Amino acid sequence: MGRPEKDMDVVLSELVEVNRFVFLLMPGFSALELGSGIDSLAAANEAMGKAFFQWKTASETGDSINSSSGLTVAVDSALPDVHRGDCIVVCCAFNSQNYSKSGRTAAWLRQAARLGARLCGLGGGALFLARIGIAIEGPISAHWRMKPVFEEGYLDLEPTCTIFEEASNIVSCGGGAATLDLFSALIRQKAGPEASSQVADQLLCGSMRDGNCRQSISSLYGPKHRNEKLSKALSYMQETWEEPVSPSVVARQVGISTRQLERLFSRYLGMSPKTYMMVLRLERARALLQQTQMRVIDVATACGFSTQGLFSKHYKRHFGILPRDEKVVLAH
Repeated sequence: MGRPEKDMDVVLSELVEVNRFVFLLMPGFSALELGSGIDSLAAANEAMGKAFFQWKTASETGDSINSSSGLTVAVDSALPDVHRGDCIVVCCAFNSQNYSKSGRTAAWLRQAARLGARLCGLGGGALFLARIGIAIEGPISAHWRMKPVFEEGYLDLEPTCTIFEEASNIVSCGGGAATLDLFSALIRQKAGPEASSQVADQLLCGSMRDGNCRQSISSLYGPKHRNEKLSKALSYMQETWEEPVSPSVVARQVGISTRQLERLFSRYLGMSPKTYMMVLRLERARALLQQTQMRVIDVATACGFSTQGLFSKHYKRHFGILPRDEKVVLAH
């Protein structure tokens, strides 16, 4: 994986000079997230003219791991020894239900936390850290698709759709391209702003976002042309979906008439405001069905449907599959 020449098994006296990262790869990890992290560290070493950062890839058994895109990555080792100050970057799929909470990987991560290692969850890695009881309270950066899962299953956590969050020795990141922003911040913390700026220049990142920036969720609606009023309406509806408001209330909130709001939705989204709100509820329901053990009727209630029958009807119309069949597909 293009590691620096120095071996990871350095003596403790060297740890004050070398910042060590272990990229823990689990089935279905994102190759984009792995590459963003490693390339950022490599660029920082080049900018500083020395192996200031050091990294290693690992899997539970030391065997190769397949990414979500089918890329097979040969890791450097099985789960290595961890020292205080190391940063373990957890790279895994969003569907962490497939990972054991009591297996060797979970035990290794818990031990690393006790030893004082910094744990960083990228994308699905943040949810895995919550599932195994390491991330237990406070803010956590959740990919917008996963926010409903955190809200329903981890009440002491505060899921935010920000780029990344840092809370004590737990770092979380929405994943994807936001990984570059996170590693820019990590490099700035350890090596200073000049090194971080040089990394951004080398990787052709014109402007790095800070952790408080909101994730872009334009993929939910994908308008061909940006419209300020529409964007405000969408943001408001996404924040208030649990208690759906009427189109007239949304229109008043953004300073336009109900008819103007309906025209904007029709022009850019090809649907009415009411239909869009229904899509938000159904997308949330699908995340809960796929990522939790909640019963179908409980998912229906959590997403604002008065009956399971009504929920199933709308779900089948939108996704082409009944909610109960979604559970069956996942079980196999």
